[in-house]
Amino acid sequence: MPRIAVLIVALASLAFALLHIPPHRGNGPPLRDFEAYYAAGQTWHYNGDPYGRDVWRTEKDVPGVLATRDELLPFVGPPFSLPLWSALARLPWASASMVWGAIVGLAAATIVLGSLALGIEKLRWFDAFAALAFGAAFAPLTGGIALGQAAIVSCAAIVAMPWTLRPRGTLAAASLALVAGLQPNLALVLAARLGETRTWIAFASAALVATGASALALGGPSSLGRYAAVLRHQGMAERFIAIQTTPGAVARALGFSPVGADAIAIGLVTVVVAAIVVTASRKRHAPAIRLALACALVPLALPFAHEHDFTLAFLPALLLVVRARGTAWVCGASATVALAVDWIGLVQRPGALASAIALAVAAACAAIALARGPLRPYHALPLVVCIFVAVIGAAVAGHLMPTWPD
Repeated sequence: MPRIAVLIVALASLAFALLHIPPHRGNGPPLRDFEAYYAAGQTWHYNGDPYGRDVWRTEKDVPGVLATRDELLPFVGPPFSLPLWSALARLPWASASMVWGAIVGLAAATIVLGSLALGIEKLRWFDAFAALAFGAAFAPLTGGIALGQAAIVSCAAIVAMPWTLRPRGTLAAASLALVAGLQPNLALVLAARLGETRTWIAFASAALVATGASALALGGPSSLGRYAAVLRHQGMAERFIAIQTTPGAVARALGFSPVGADAIAIGLVTVVVAAIVVTASRKRHAPAIRLALACALVPLALPFAHEHDFTLAFLPALLLVVRARGTAWVCGASATVALAVDWIGLVQRPGALASAIALAVAAACAAIALARGPLRPYHALPLVVCIFVAVIGAAVAGHLMPTWPD
């Protein structure tokens, strides 16, 4: 089948999925997570506590929020980001959400096209369209866009940073490292580039600015300890809930004791850190590949991760489908299609199965269209993942999981 026909199937599947997305259950505005950023910025501007219940005073007045019940959405972002959220909070909610939505949209395009540019030497229009279709079917990315998640902007900075690590690009690299720090757990992947002097300078500069700005935002260095306590509290509160997708939470869900789940998580953290250190120090691979390897490994070591945090894996996923061959391509592309599925959506939205299958087909076909060299029969194997989506989706249809804030 010609590549153009495969891409047309991908686009048709995306269109079908959009037409069959079930209506959202529950209350809340679009860009739901931006609600917490906006409220924190306004609270900080008026000298309230952005890490406490003061944010509810703003959140309850956001259009779409049910003020008659407690739907407090806590803010746990880094303190140095508060001036940014404060600037946006000076706008009316509708205007602020449009501005932030545009920023997140540009960030998503950067992730998709930037990852593609790191993966292939010559960028063609066909590849760009196929990559955009692949991104549109990638649930962690699209879910993050729908929520207005800072994780999308953080991942965009991570993908863009390799182009700034050159002579006279240190300031730009430091700035991008700071933007990546909007989601500190994701910014850890930049450690994969610490074998280079310019990266050290950029990373150290960003860390210094972030620490100093955070201390100033909270009223002094002593208040940083309280922010660390907020993170610990939030981590413990969400440690084993269903939308937490850390290895420890998965192990606990599969029946391991809390101690056993923690042991598995700690073991994986040790392996991941060792692998990143070895990769960064030996320089066996090109810089972009070292970064991609870290992006693939770090989700296995995150202490706190929701679905949108797996946008971090988009870079290695795209590199796999455009660079791998044979068995490696089949394994990589199939795993990528599985990662692209909105598994939680299958148990939170009645009637989501048809759109989930269509999006899996779109992801598989986009991956096929992006494959290098002549298309072979084995390139169709990632479509088998769609069968698993259908089987699992049918099995969980009668076991729906509540949505926020329930």
